[in-house]
Order: sequence, then structure tokens, then C-alpha cells
Amino acid sequence: MAQSDTVQVFDSQGESYKQAFQVFLNHTDQKRNAKRWLQQIVNAMPTRQVFIDAGAGNGAVTSAFADAFARTIAIEPNVHLLSQLQQAIPHAEAIGEPILKAKPAAKGDLVLCSHILYYIRPEEWLAQLECLVSWMSPTGVTVVILQNRETGCMNMVHHFLNHRFELRHVADLFQQKYGDRYDMTVTLDPAHVETHDFASAYTVAEFMLNLLPMPHPPRRRDLETYISTHFAGVNGSYRLPVHQDFLQIRARR
Repeated sequence: MAQSDTVQVFDSQGESYKQAFQVFLNHTDQKRNAKRWLQQIVNAMPTRQVFIDAGAGNGAVTSAFADAFARTIAIEPNVHLLSQLQQAIPHAEAIGEPILKAKPAAKGDLVLCSHILYYIRPEEWLAQLECLVSWMSPTGVTVVILQNRETGCMNMVHHFLNHRFELRHVADLFQQKYGDRYDMTVTLDPAHVETHDFASAYTVAEFMLNLLPMPHPPRRRDLETYISTHFAGVNGSYRLPVHQDFLQIRARR
């Protein structure tokens, strides 16, 4: 099977990946909804001294909340993204290490990890969560955001790649281990990708499949059929659900 007949496999540092990600951002309310939801958390916080963003990327989400805190610590191991972040938020303290190796110099009133666990092996998720919580101040909150396992795009990932991202499962493991010390909640917040052309819908679907390694990428025509069957709307539009789970962890008082 020729490469042109299969779903494209992106290099996360390549231009095709960046273009596909931008198509996603141009057509979704996911980031806007996440910022709205997080703003409610920030507004209710008793103190806003330190914000730690773990996996801050280019700083798009970090910058939305950096000014609400006296100090911002941004953790991003990708050199290219870290450079963009430092340009976008020059006053943030940048750490170019993965989560398990990073050592923030202060405890966070808000510790955020938004849509990062896709890129970490599931067997490491509990250790990642333990690390994030260890950075939290006594009155702070740790928030982990990931697409809900049953949302439309995640069902597509499972269909083609036989994998689900189980945020609630790792939350259960954490609670079994530390349940007497922390209060935990998981909140579902709806979000969608809306496009008026098939090409954009296909690009977003292809981008979602690239959340996982694809040594044997599915056929392009199979993905096209899936999109037409599951995501087609009216008048040539397409709607791809990308609902988010928000996991909150706080020290029990």
C-alpha cells in the first residue's frame, strides 16, 4: 500500500503537524471552553501566588492566566515550543524538562496539566499525577485536562488504533492510594470541532489519530468513510465532538 493511500504520520516538529494543529484550533471551541472553566477555578482561589503549567507548549493557555498570579512557572521539554513560550511570556520561569525531571522552585496554587498525557505512556500516568500533586501548595488545586474517553474523536481513535486514554482510571488509582489525603472530582465539559468543508474535518481527524504512534497507519479511504458516517452534519458541515474531562485534586482539610 502506497504511503499516499494511508493516513499521514506527522513529525511533531514538522510543518505538517503545525498546520494540522492550527486547523484544529481554528475550528474548535475546546481551548476557549477550557479557559472559561479554568477562569472559574482561578476566580475562586483563596490565594494566587504561584501558577505551574506542566507541558505549557507555546504558552497559549499559560498566558491566559499568568497575569492572575504573582509568579508563573512553565514546564516544557520541547525546545521549539519552549522558545515560543519564552517569547510570549518573558516573565515566566521556564523549565525545559519533562514532568518527572522538573523541579519547580515553589509550590503552586494552581498546577495545570492540559492535554499532555496523550504523549506519555499510560504506565507512567500515576507517577506523573503524583509528581504534579507534589508541586501543589496546601490550599492549591491540581487540574489535569484530557479528552473524555467516550467523546467522538476518542471513539475514532479507539476504532482505528484500539486505544483509549483513561483519565478516570488513573484518577481511581490515585484515589485508592491517597484517598484519605485528597478530594478528587472529574467534570465533563462539552466541546466540538465545527467545519464547513470535508478537507478541514479530515485534517482534524488525521491530527487526532496522531496522538498515538502509528507504525501501521489506517487507510485514508477508511478514515474518510468514518468521518462521513459519524461526523457529517447538514449542508456539507462536519461536527467532531472533543469533550474534555477536568480532573481536580485538592488536599483534604
